[in-house]
Amino acid sequence: MKKLYLLIPFFAMGLVCTACNDDDKVTPIVSIPATAPEEAKPVLESIYATSALDADLTARRAAFAKMQKFADDLPYTIFNTYLASDDNMATALEGRYPAICTYNLAFEKALNEIKEAKPANGEAYIWLMYNMGYVIKTSEGAFAVDIFNRRAAELEPYIDFYCMTHIHNDHKSVALADAMVKAGKPVLSNFYDSADMSEEDKDYTIGSFKIHSFITKHNNSATSNVPVTVYKVDCGQAGGNLVVMHSGDSNFTASEFESVKDAKVDVYIPRYAPEALTENRVIGAVFKPTYVLLSHIMELTHKDVAGSRWTLELGLERVSKLNCDKTYMPFWGEKLVWKNGQLSK
Repeated sequence: MKKLYLLIPFFAMGLVCTACNDDDKVTPIVSIPATAPEEAKPVLESIYATSALDADLTARRAAFAKMQKFADDLPYTIFNTYLASDDNMATALEGRYPAICTYNLAFEKALNEIKEAKPANGEAYIWLMYNMGYVIKTSEGAFAVDIFNRRAAELEPYIDFYCMTHIHNDHKSVALADAMVKAGKPVLSNFYDSADMSEEDKDYTIGSFKIHSFITKHNNSATSNVPVTVYKVDCGQAGGNLVVMHSGDSNFTASEFESVKDAKVDVYIPRYAPEALTENRVIGAVFKPTYVLLSHIMELTHKDVAGSRWTLELGLERVSKLNCDKTYMPFWGEKLVWKNGQLSK
């Protein structure tokens, strides 16, 4: 069995220490079997053999159960260590933890598809990268919202603008934003200094995309209530007139969505609401989306369900209760195609 020998700081104590004494207070030596790809790849392939749009989710649920076990076996402290690691350490952790390996493989899959994809006129491709990070591409351009990934900056050459809904770490990539600015490409945000920022409703046109943004609240907490920008993007004729709206961690207060009351929304991307079914305060009430893609499931920087690391099964349960018959839950790296007014695999 191949082994990797690493130096890991004490805050990554999910790893087994093999040489630890009073002098090893910062960098104990650990031995890590690099077997994660052997476990992760078949599970990821079995997920991709299904679709979020399938009427029968039996096979998908079976694959999800294995993926959930990977996530449950990954301490959030180790994942945070991974995100802050250099490439050598990151590669080693990808080899040790199937959840981290899957996270990286899913990004790699989607990135390669984004590079090569050539949507026909009238089509739009939608990728869930991770958590609430999406890339949408048409024949005339591409954009991303809320990308949160260790490799996020690699997307810069393939997108025309980048939107961040709010300042929380699991909804942003400063590295990607910096790369976009360096390349002379727009960044839309309510917090990033080099972005086109607005505290009010605002409309933009970037290439063939028409963007309407407005500000909502994250929640009612005095400590974590930050402004959240919602983005409604019309992809134009090139994108089959797809209108996609991404609301980040908005708290679904109906009055804050007045500027999109009864608006055409083909695909709505909300978070899994901690306060159960508050999503329905806007879905079917303020606007009636054709599709809902429920997101913010199994965020690995969160500790557990009590800390908003929602399980895949909880996500599927919530999908069944939202006020849109076509509500689905895509998985990391999964692509959906918009054509002729509907989504397909």
